Amino acid sequence: MELRQFKYLLSIAEEGTFTAAAEKLFISQSALSQQVKSMEDELGVPLFDRSRNRLRFTQAGELLRNRARRIVKEVDEAKTAIDELEDLCRGSLTIGVVQTVNAYLIPQVVAAFSAEFPKVRIKIEELPAPQIEQRIHGHELDLGIGFTPAEHRDLEFVPIFEEELLFIAHQNHPFSGKSQIDLKTLHEQDLILLSTDYCTRRIWDQCAKEAQISPSIQIEMNTIGAILSTLQDNATAGTILPALTMGLQAANGLISVKLKNPSPQRTAGFLWRNGGYKSMAARKFTEIAQQKYESISKS
Repeated sequence: MELRQFKYLLSIAEEGTFTAAAEKLFISQSALSQQVKSMEDELGVPLFDRSRNRLRFTQAGELLRNRARRIVKEVDEAKTAIDELEDLCRGSLTIGVVQTVNAYLIPQVVAAFSAEFPKVRIKIEELPAPQIEQRIHGHELDLGIGFTPAEHRDLEFVPIFEEELLFIAHQNHPFSGKSQIDLKTLHEQDLILLSTDYCTRRIWDQCAKEAQISPSIQIEMNTIGAILSTLQDNATAGTILPALTMGLQAANGLISVKLKNPSPQRTAGFLWRNGGYKSMAARKFTEIAQQKYESISKS
């Protein structure tokens, strides 16, 4: 049976006759009668007692009418809920974000999104890029923010921005005052870096290999804040982190120097399942993220 047949049944119950119900439904009486007969044939029982002057439901017809009322109501409620999702009056959004982008971009994006759509629940998970890709691939995340190229070929990547990786150090570091240095200058330089679980570190390692240098990895840490805090008390070591890291409060008082030959850089962007459903909440989040990045980069 089809939903429209349930609606026909309820209209007959409400109007009391096939003629009145057909007029309300804007169909012919014969078409309505045919739909009722189709339901009776499918169920194998009559739904109406046709032996009386006034149309009356049989016991089976009464049972089906009650069920039809609930079914139609639930479908209407489901449609309303879906409309509310599209209007962002409810719903949830689970997003995986790499640490560096989470540190300097996501707090502002979440604040703006929640102010505009307060009834949408957001869950942010800070994860290494490979885990984000795996969890999007496994339908565990609605959206990811990571880097290109993605390891999973079935993921779609939409760029947000490109940024350089900079040498960052204490203001009394020997490189203070320089605007740019050649990568070879960092040969045997003490560095405090993110672990190799992070894309930022892997990009740097590849650039160091191309430049044929061997910096001294003094310390490895798994948070940007910890690295920046350590540099506040260390005037000899440095780190390699994205340019926007300098906008964090933990970077106050530190200096940054551009790198060349080669210049390490990366492209951050949104990750989706290729061809997968993109909810309105996810699409709005990406719009706000792009707007916020443009605002931060201009300031």
